[in-house]
Amino acid sequence: MIKLLVMIYNNEKKLKNILKKYKLNFNVMTYGSGTASLSLLTYFGLDKVKKSLYFSLIPSTIEEKVLQELETKLNLKQIGEGIGFTISLMSSNKFIKDILDKEGDMMENKDEYELIITIVKEGYSDLVMQAAKKEKATGGTVIYGRSLGSSRTILANLTIEPEKDIVLNIVPKEIKKQVMESINKETGVKTEARGLIMSIPIDNVIGLHEE
Repeated sequence: MIKLLVMIYNNEKKLKNILKKYKLNFNVMTYGSGTASLSLLTYFGLDKVKKSLYFSLIPSTIEEKVLQELETKLNLKQIGEGIGFTISLMSSNKFIKDILDKEGDMMENKDEYELIITIVKEGYSDLVMQAAKKEKATGGTVIYGRSLGSSRTILANLTIEPEKDIVLNIVPKEIKKQVMESINKETGVKTEARGLIMSIPIDNVIGLHEE
């Protein structure tokens, strides 16, 4: 089975060396920033650190081994260093599967976390995090992006702004519904934030800490 490995980290050289060891390629998506409190980030010397998002296809046969090495060598047990997780790809190109996954098994996802993705107007990411933390969600990552098109558009009587904040939160499955409802209440499509909220199951996660 092929999975998607997502890493949020700030040292490309260290990460690249590990992925290269396992013959894994990666792409950089964009820069993001942490959403932990400023005082906490300052305490750990991370208040000015920007992190990049890295994506790589990884066979499930080496997933556990790679994650263990990433967690150890990238020091992800230290708060604020970074985070990584894997997502099952329920279907993938047969050519890629033949190369990377000789077994080709489809395994049921039995893991405990989900990735909540919230897309809001620029400047509303803090409100998203406040809503998430009301339901015991910990820190997340903000990606700064824009919608396609150079100006605002109208869709289903909703104004869509070009500049966007994308907030990523990893939460235990048992609180996913409450967190999403809280975020929707504060920043949903009927609010000024014009938020779109969705969730994706993830398989394994490293570098996740309770605040």
